[in-house]
Amino acid sequence: MKRVTVALLLIAACGEGVPLLEPIIDVPPIDSDAYPYGGVDELLVSVARAGEDVSLQEALISAGQSLLLSEIPFGEELVVHLSGRSSGIEIAYGRTCKVTVTADEQPPDDEPHLYLSRIVKWGISAAPSEPGRVGGHGYALPRGSAVLLGGNGGITSVERFDPQTGSFRLLSIQLTPRRDSVLAPFADGRALIVGGVDGDDNPVATVEVVDPRPGIAPAARRDEQEGPSLRYHAAATLVDDSVVVTGGIIPPGGQSGGATPAAWSFRFGAGNILEPALQLDATMHFARARHSMTRLGDELGADVLIVGGLGDTGMAVKEAELFRPLRESFELVAGATLTHARWGHAAVRLPGGFVLIVGGLQPPVSDPRPVAALELYDPIQGQFSSAGTLPAGAGLTDLTITELPDGRSLLAGGLDINGQPVATVLIARLDPVDGQVDVSATDSLAVPRAAHSAVRLCDGTILISGGTDAPGQDTERYNPPPEGRR
Repeated sequence: MKRVTVALLLIAACGEGVPLLEPIIDVPPIDSDAYPYGGVDELLVSVARAGEDVSLQEALISAGQSLLLSEIPFGEELVVHLSGRSSGIEIAYGRTCKVTVTADEQPPDDEPHLYLSRIVKWGISAAPSEPGRVGGHGYALPRGSAVLLGGNGGITSVERFDPQTGSFRLLSIQLTPRRDSVLAPFADGRALIVGGVDGDDNPVATVEVVDPRPGIAPAARRDEQEGPSLRYHAAATLVDDSVVVTGGIIPPGGQSGGATPAAWSFRFGAGNILEPALQLDATMHFARARHSMTRLGDELGADVLIVGGLGDTGMAVKEAELFRPLRESFELVAGATLTHARWGHAAVRLPGGFVLIVGGLQPPVSDPRPVAALELYDPIQGQFSSAGTLPAGAGLTDLTITELPDGRSLLAGGLDINGQPVATVLIARLDPVDGQVDVSATDSLAVPRAAHSAVRLCDGTILISGGTDAPGQDTERYNPPPEGRR
């Protein structure tokens, strides 16, 4: 990526010290549609406190011109915004993550990076240390770095992408090789990995806790203990920072049978050490495998919606149920029945607590068909309703769904109705007036991807990694509109 340095001299209002902040501007390749400088005739640079619309200082300059900003107060959560305009219309945007400006001179390692690109475009991003991850996991740390780990084919490495430095770092953690596991992140940045099978389809009964957080001693560590042998199970992190795992197939077992209704709880105890897995007395009303679990809110005791899956006889499950954390019980939702029984689908919580059900497979199990129909769960009515249909060419399985800063959801890649990887990217939006889900196309990926990872970074951009063997194109970065990114 081409890098341009813009020097911003920030002078404290009190006159004590002259800190120098030099954001390093990362841009996609010049031959990319996301390259920001083509047609840009002016840049608006501003500094604001994170989450605030009012700028502390801003100036309008010509493209390529440096800027001196003065009388900026010191602060711990400042954000530098950079907007590229063409004839007064914003066509490019980027921002730093939160930065701290103090009276002391900052070392070069603290110079924040700012990813500037065309709005609603994908651009090839920094190269990861471990290319070609398929079926691995990805999640965001509390400060907005991305963690990528594992993958099919015995990939055991863990790496972290830091938008503050614009680069990947391979960590010292080595995981147990497995696939078909689940990952549940904790609020502090650690993550739990449960279940799955090795390359010979033997069950992996090892539960791992990975700690990839920067600046935590001991850094980049991994702990393990025995846990349940499961495949095609699901997990949800609760508000109290415990994790509930439900269902799955206890290997050896085929994809179409042998599902369990059992559930397990994981939590940290004394000394902040993970306690042994606790199998709950309560079980789901239906055995399920390849189902989904979605937490319905952020308040303590928020319910978890459990949807779809394959039952113990290999039949698809239409009925939905809730896990009630305060009671540690499962409750069927009367009338909450999918129109299209499905498994292997994706689910995402939308504003207002609604849950969008996307893709998956539908009966017959012997010859399953991908599902293009969308369904929406209403948490107030406790019912599903039709939410439209994904367009031709959309990914229906092995896609990713990522929440954008403005509350919409980004549906990227996946396998289409013919089982082929696609580069299609869609945006789903819940209309607050009529309750309908609007789906629209946005810029396509550079290459088709499936079973990849997608993580929203602290600057609001979306990093996608893996799911392809195309050389030099392992990661891409999507730049959403500026709304919601203050």
